[in-house]
Amino acid sequence: MNRIFFLIAVVSCFFIHSRTQAQLKPALSFSLKEAQDYAYANNYDLKNSAYDVQIAKKMVKQNTSIGLPQVDGGIDYMDYLALPVTLLPAEFINLMLPPSQPHYPAGSSIPLTFGSEYNATLRAKLTQLIYSGQYLIGLQTAKAYLETAKQKMIKDKMDVRDLVSEAYIGLLIVEESTKILDSTYKTVNQMLEDGKATLKQGLIEDIDVDQMELNRSNLEATLITTKSQQLIAYNYLKFLLGINGNQEINLTDNLTFFLNNVSQDALSNQQFDYNRNIDYTILKKQEYLTLMQYKLSKTAFQPTLAGFFGVSGNAQRNEWSFFNDKYPWYKTVNWGLTLTVPIWSSGSRRYSMDQARLNVEKMKVTDEKVRVQLQLQVETSKKDFTNSFLVFSNKKKGLDIAGRIYEKTFSKYKQGVSSSTDLNQKYSQFLLSESDYIQSLYDLLKNRIQLAKLLEKV
Repeated sequence: MNRIFFLIAVVSCFFIHSRTQAQLKPALSFSLKEAQDYAYANNYDLKNSAYDVQIAKKMVKQNTSIGLPQVDGGIDYMDYLALPVTLLPAEFINLMLPPSQPHYPAGSSIPLTFGSEYNATLRAKLTQLIYSGQYLIGLQTAKAYLETAKQKMIKDKMDVRDLVSEAYIGLLIVEESTKILDSTYKTVNQMLEDGKATLKQGLIEDIDVDQMELNRSNLEATLITTKSQQLIAYNYLKFLLGINGNQEINLTDNLTFFLNNVSQDALSNQQFDYNRNIDYTILKKQEYLTLMQYKLSKTAFQPTLAGFFGVSGNAQRNEWSFFNDKYPWYKTVNWGLTLTVPIWSSGSRRYSMDQARLNVEKMKVTDEKVRVQLQLQVETSKKDFTNSFLVFSNKKKGLDIAGRIYEKTFSKYKQGVSSSTDLNQKYSQFLLSESDYIQSLYDLLKNRIQLAKLLEKV
């Protein structure tokens, strides 16, 4: 029992220590730029993109090595449990026999055993590809694939950068919404306490107090939902940054900083060049790869020439003495050329080439489609950004007006000049204006990020 209690105490101390260490771990503070830089090094998807680039580099080296000298070696060992038997004509054997020795009957076959019981062969062969159209085109394709992987990594970095921006701003907006609701909750709670006191004095009806309690209850539910959204936004940002565990983060930029960087004219008047767009750049790389596949299919009609040089040593033993220097190994050296000429494939190569050619034609159609789509996206995004800018300005003004109306109505209500019905209406109006303002702020900043990405040049 003492050992069990001791073990429990040790485990408890370990968990308390671990929890204390987690609490003492300093929080990481990020501006948006710092958060993006941190994500570049730690985001899960970007880590895989970096591996894809490394894989593509190894693929280029692998394809290059195919055209370099190749050396293969081997060893063969054979142990005859029963030596092979060869039948020779009796007439052939009789010619080698002296006249005094009996001869075999004419027309018969004499079984003879040739060879040694133990046989070994050591060999080495060097081959060199001299000409192969498939190799040359394949090497160009591998290099193009590497460039595509690099472009894909650039796009992934841009995507992660913008995702971090949206998550960063989204968290700030939810925090701002929580602050406004907290402030409103204090006002509503104080109004309820004042209403209860006024009810005791008989100056208002109990239905007014019930309405105030309902307002507070509804606001509490909204606060719970908002704080839950704040936690989700917080954890999502940590996930994008590649941070797990109990590590806390703080945001050093605020919404004012982002709003000050919003320039309607700068983005709306910026010219769009689809040739510098990252999505179109990747499409052009894919077009090149498709063209290389077409060229590769045509090389199937070309011959392949390779050279080789071989060395081998052969040994036959009736005793297992391969490592005895007194017995020789018989060497063979040769070299040669191998020319492979495709002659007839029943149309297989032709059909393969036709498919590759049709894929090239498809990519031309896709190219035109993407250019039109990008142009439409930019025009739509500019309109969305301009509209969201105007809507935000309107909702911001509306929130200020709704706040002043609510404060004045609340003051009149305390003076007995305004009814509780008017106060509740102005309260609901203020909450709706606050919700509209938060949504318009998010739409504005999100549309700005999307438009800036479309207009960005690479």
